[in-house]
Amino acid sequence: MKKFLTLATASSLALYMTACSDSTSADDDPLKPASVYVFGSDYKTGELRWVGDDGVSEKSVQFNQDSKVVGVDGNLFVLERLSADNLVLVDPSDNKVKWQIDLDDASNPSDVVKANKDEVWVALEGAAKFVKVAVKDGKITKTVKTDKFNQGKATTPNLVDFEVSGDTLFALFQRSENYAYPAPGLLAMYKLKDGELLDTIKLAKKNPMAMGFANGKLYVASQGEYNASYGTDADDARGIEVVDFAKKKTSMVVDGKKLGGGVYAFAVDPDGVAYAAIYKGYGDVPLAKVDLSEKSVKTVSDVSDVEGSLVFDDVDGVLYIGDRGSKGGLFSYDNGKVKKIGAPKDMLPVYGIALVR
Repeated sequence: MKKFLTLATASSLALYMTACSDSTSADDDPLKPASVYVFGSDYKTGELRWVGDDGVSEKSVQFNQDSKVVGVDGNLFVLERLSADNLVLVDPSDNKVKWQIDLDDASNPSDVVKANKDEVWVALEGAAKFVKVAVKDGKITKTVKTDKFNQGKATTPNLVDFEVSGDTLFALFQRSENYAYPAPGLLAMYKLKDGELLDTIKLAKKNPMAMGFANGKLYVASQGEYNASYGTDADDARGIEVVDFAKKKTSMVVDGKKLGGGVYAFAVDPDGVAYAAIYKGYGDVPLAKVDLSEKSVKTVSDVSDVEGSLVFDDVDGVLYIGDRGSKGGLFSYDNGKVKKIGAPKDMLPVYGIALVR
């Protein structure tokens, strides 16, 4: 098995340990309401819509069918993935494209986070690197290589998620090889300023999907490997783990036995509640509410195919849910109640959700 870097010095370890104690940016404006965007896809075409006082907009903007939407520091980014490989900046003031840049073929952009007031870091799932991009014009200002984390003959370590806390950039690698997962996932810590690698921590489970901070702790959710029916089993090979930075290891909070399967999508309430879309099989993706301190799991009713993204608004305390089922759509979950947000009949099934504040 390939060995991974252990670069932490006393100072670098202290840097990201301190960073974890405060996951809120000083630039956040808690008084400004969030704008909610929803991306729809039928796997042939894709569209961006937005939520107003009367529900989801009648108007839409067309994008590649496989796209993610991410809100960062008042900006809306569209990550066009499979067969497109573009990064697009949309102006929330008029919902028009400001610029679009072509990324490497098959680079599959997977996430965007704030680097500083003028730049963002862009994660690439299909390339052995990630890049820093200027918000003003989309120019790439820095490239950080990640090929040392590749598994076997794989050409990429599959970077799927970014998180930022303080001065540290956290990167989540799936590390697949030929659609299999020979090793558990990997968490890497970088300096937010310049992308200098600080340290790595091997995760407990394979195929991690997303991560999030709650009460100063970092939690990672994994789907694990698929079974013969292309679903996931309710076993201990997947679940939600918490990172112990002092010991440079993780421990399980709840596993797939308790969750009912592997985690497909993941959102965290900073006060200690996680929401996990449990991928039992295609079209069968219920939503679990997990108390991270009590390690208890409850199923959220009224949604059944949560493949359309989960986003938690940690200012307003509202969870937004994308349900792709026949009776699905865009939902909000607040104070224990699920509410469907009105939408045009021709809106495509929800594929992604973003908040812009």
